Amino acid sequence: MKNRRTQAPSAPTDHWLANGQVKTYRRGQRIIEAGSPLGDWVAISRGAAYLVSQVAPGTRVAVAALWLGDVIGGESPLGKLAARYDVTALVDVTTINIPLTQLQADTAQPETGQLYTATASRLQDQISMRLAGNGLQRLVSVMATLATALAPDARARHADRLALPIAQACIGQLSGLSRRQTWIYLGQLGRHGWVVTARSKVTLEGLTAWLALMQEVESAGIECIASLEQCDATLLRLSARALGRP
Repeated sequence: MKNRRTQAPSAPTDHWLANGQVKTYRRGQRIIEAGSPLGDWVAISRGAAYLVSQVAPGTRVAVAALWLGDVIGGESPLGKLAARYDVTALVDVTTINIPLTQLQADTAQPETGQLYTATASRLQDQISMRLAGNGLQRLVSVMATLATALAPDARARHADRLALPIAQACIGQLSGLSRRQTWIYLGQLGRHGWVVTARSKVTLEGLTAWLALMQEVESAGIECIASLEQCDATLLRLSARALGRP
């Protein structure tokens, strides 16, 4: 579960990035439409987006979130020449766009492999969790992923909490859960003090623990969040570790 932040193309200082076009998208705005041609290499340099797939006629589900440093345009894990997913801004998003023809003709041969690999790994980890985890594991991993994607830098935080900018229904879709299942699990986590819910917003409490959670899952195994009791114990342990308590 490699849910860590990627070294991103945040400032176009390299020659090939300096030639890119910077584009901005407001929260909720579609960045890429499924099935559309991908003529540009596109990397997220600020913000986070979510991917939506059409699984049947009239049925669309959110499948993953991507953020700083992820590549979402042509020749990316999201599609070579045509987009496999809709990509929509979770929050305000900035991208760097470079025509594929220009990138391929660049004699400097920019090193994009690491960005492609990180995006593919992040996408695959989230899809694998949807297939392998139980309902609680999927929900908790999605919220930890969103925390990683959306949390401000530690120096910019004013409190150990984070309001996720999406509704419970979207979190449920990303987790592969029904609305009722999502409501039940969020209620259980809320009674243990880890979330505060409203109709259109979910706030994570103990943000430091949420940010460390997926790395803990990677090292300790998915069983550490297999039940409500185990999830609560794991988050408590991570909170204590962050405060330096034994």
